[in-house]
Amino acid sequence: MDALAASAPAGSDGLIFHPYLQGERAPHWDPQLRADFIGLTMQHGRAHFARSLYEGIAYAIRDAMTVAEELGVRYDTIRLIGGGARSGTWRQIMADVLGRDVLVPVNGDASFGAALVAGVGVGLFADPAEAVTRCCHVLSAHAPSATNHRRYDELFDVYRAAQQQLVAVNHQLHQITAEGKHQ
Repeated sequence: MDALAASAPAGSDGLIFHPYLQGERAPHWDPQLRADFIGLTMQHGRAHFARSLYEGIAYAIRDAMTVAEELGVRYDTIRLIGGGARSGTWRQIMADVLGRDVLVPVNGDASFGAALVAGVGVGLFADPAEAVTRCCHVLSAHAPSATNHRRYDELFDVYRAAQQQLVAVNHQLHQITAEGKHQ
């Protein structure tokens, strides 16, 4: 999937994915939202779908970050952990969509973080800052492409507008399918 996604252009030639397969939490808090692809044409192929999946998830993260930033939270860099962090394509898409450097730590799983917290708790480290300074090192860094970021800015506006326009449709589909289950 990574190779497919990497072979499509940034912005997937206008194919946009809303990743609401189980409703959406932050920032919409709406369990009735549904996933969708919009902008599909005959020119779109498998690579476009693969890339738009990655981009849609990155747009959803940007959507939540935008709301957090409106509340005063600031993000200078993004640290990406977990299975997705293994994908160079995913890391670059995240940097380009978010317009921030994406850093991948050497130890990138939740158990490592839990171990650091335990180390602070038992006195191995004086405080969380010391634990991070001594133990958290960057494996790779990805800077956003200015060209791709501008493209994603335009598409993010479409992503958000489409999400807002589709709320009523998603609620209607939820209602219809919920009624069908009770017949």
